[in-house]
Amino acid sequence: MHEYLIALGANLGDREYYMEQAIEAIRTSCGPILRRAPFIETAPMGAADQPFLNSAVICSCELEPSALLDRLMAIEKELGRTRDIRWGNRTIDCDIILWRRPPNDYPLMQTAQLVIPHPEALNRAFVLEPSAAIAGEWRHPTVDRTLAELWQDWQDTRSV
Repeated sequence: MHEYLIALGANLGDREYYMEQAIEAIRTSCGPILRRAPFIETAPMGAADQPFLNSAVICSCELEPSALLDRLMAIEKELGRTRDIRWGNRTIDCDIILWRRPPNDYPLMQTAQLVIPHPEALNRAFVLEPSAAIAGEWRHPTVDRTLAELWQDWQDTRSV
């Protein structure tokens, strides 16, 4: 069994509805949700022009990463996600941030379709904050620091 840290975001329509539907779809088609972060509202970035709701979940799953990615993309499509504009508005976004083989193996993965850990995770407070809330003890394998430490560093460098 694998555990995946999945970041979620929505900024179109009934954002809370799309987030809840995505979480339920992950539970039913991928595996049990072990932990779930609260929703936070964040400013738009990139081409998006409306505020986001963001969160994260830890899912226990038998799927290999590429199969999970396929499922997440199917969930996004079922919930009306279109990919017309990079970093544009969206009904839902589901990204694999980290992958863990319990108890403490955090494998790396790089294919044309998927990179784990997510290459932008350390640059995005809207990923780090909810991730640290539910997976603070998880280690980011490329920097060998916990998510709690990385989130604290983020806050410390921005409060100066």
